[in-house]
Amino acid sequence: MTAKTAAKVTAQRVTASSKELLVPGSKAWKDVAETAVALSPTPLDAQPSAYVRASWADRPHGKTGTVNVSAVVADDALFIRLRWETADPRQSISDNNVYADACAVLFPADGKGAELATMGDEKRPVQAWHWRAGTALPFVVTATGLGTTERAKAHPVSVGAAWEGGSWSVAFRRDLGGKGVPLAAGASVPIGLAVWQGANNERAGIKSHTPDWLTLELPK
Repeated sequence: MTAKTAAKVTAQRVTASSKELLVPGSKAWKDVAETAVALSPTPLDAQPSAYVRASWADRPHGKTGTVNVSAVVADDALFIRLRWETADPRQSISDNNVYADACAVLFPADGKGAELATMGDEKRPVQAWHWRAGTALPFVVTATGLGTTERAKAHPVSVGAAWEGGSWSVAFRRDLGGKGVPLAAGASVPIGLAVWQGANNERAGIKSHTPDWLTLELPK
């Protein structure tokens, strides 16, 4: 379906199975609306490492300018699919200087109040569902400021990914309710997005992102 451009993403309720929806190119996604979201390079002067600021001073980063977002609710779970173009996919980390493509969906850990630009703070952290090419499982990490991440040892998020026709498609799944970021039917949930382009050696804080929270509307 043709993408719409907006700062709000509306999740649709569908009857497809989790197995189908975790295949991001499956027919289950065919009639689900996409929202085109503009991304910006992360501010270089906000990077906590002087080495990173110096090494990227004359190099462009954040080369992914748009990501298409779809969201559905099915099987008492939320699915979020990200799709973006990349002509030179990097599907694994194969050397110290070879980085994989990646993406993330970010949330205020308590569902509200966290500052996205600073990746939260100790009182109001940010949580991210993070996928990296070449890995079968996603990471769930919590940040309490720029340059801080703590990876969860166990979490309820699953993922499916595929590169086809010049684009990555990545579908995340998490049950509604339960532990983690508050997700409930009818809720308005702040989300942020990030994409790393491995061919450009993007990693950690060097990425494309949404500078401000978007709103994800969940169906009742």
